[in-house]
Amino acid sequence: MKESKKTNIKVGITVIAALLIFIWILGWAKRITLAGDTYTVKMRFNSVSGLENGDHITVNGVKKGKVTDIIGKDGLVYVTGILPNEVKLKVDAKARVEMLDLMGGKKIEIFPGVDAQAFDLQEELEGRLATDIPGALQMVGNVEADLKTIIIELKGLLEKISINISDEKLFVSLRNAVTNFENISQKLDRILVQNEKEFSQIVKNTAVVTTKVNTLLDENSSTIKLTLQETEKLVTKMSDVSSKLDSFLEQTQNQKNNLGKLIYDEKVYKDLENSLNRLNEITEILLEQIKTGGIKVDTKIRLFD
Repeated sequence: MKESKKTNIKVGITVIAALLIFIWILGWAKRITLAGDTYTVKMRFNSVSGLENGDHITVNGVKKGKVTDIIGKDGLVYVTGILPNEVKLKVDAKARVEMLDLMGGKKIEIFPGVDAQAFDLQEELEGRLATDIPGALQMVGNVEADLKTIIIELKGLLEKISINISDEKLFVSLRNAVTNFENISQKLDRILVQNEKEFSQIVKNTAVVTTKVNTLLDENSSTIKLTLQETEKLVTKMSDVSSKLDSFLEQTQNQKNNLGKLIYDEKVYKDLENSLNRLNEITEILLEQIKTGGIKVDTKIRLFD
């Protein structure tokens, strides 16, 4: 009886120990903890492409947490996960849904950031969906029509090129062009050979002229500089004269000076016109008197009062 009780106690202790070890291993594998060494982080995505509860959350590629809740609302997806306290998120932290393996599994990759300011866990971490193999295939499908159009146009271009290449006239033209180019090259080569000395002399003369010009510039640099300065002063004075002339013409047009008043004042113009008419009449009288016998002067001279 006593041996039976001892056996039962041993079996019970063994089962309990095995159960505790199993629970500990399961908690370690699933990152389940009974202590308060984790915190909750909320993330917001436009799409999560098949992410599920329990999927891994990695930080810089290292498995640290898991997804605990996924809610779709108002065209967005809100994901909740747990992370250990050792992971310190900064305000520039980012989250990204990535492909876990080729079988299509998903995970969330978190980049904790490098900013000095800590991330407020009451806020939602901004996330995005990384392009995976299905996404790449979808992108290829979206551009399939454009690829077909490009291939058709390329095929048409190649057909036109093939037709032109098979044209005998084109070959004849190309051969003639090549022949002409060879003839021109030969002629140029002969010209260069025949006039090698002249070309060498031209190069030497050019070098001599360049040297002389440089020497002339060096020797007369002060004179040239003074000439440029005087020219600049002259241009400035001409600009001033032009400005004053513009101002004078503007004043004349606006009748703000004597010339403007003389030209544009109707009264002055009429007085001048009358004076000219009278002068013309006097001139006609004098001419008539000269023709008839002299100028008659009718004056009264008073010597004494």
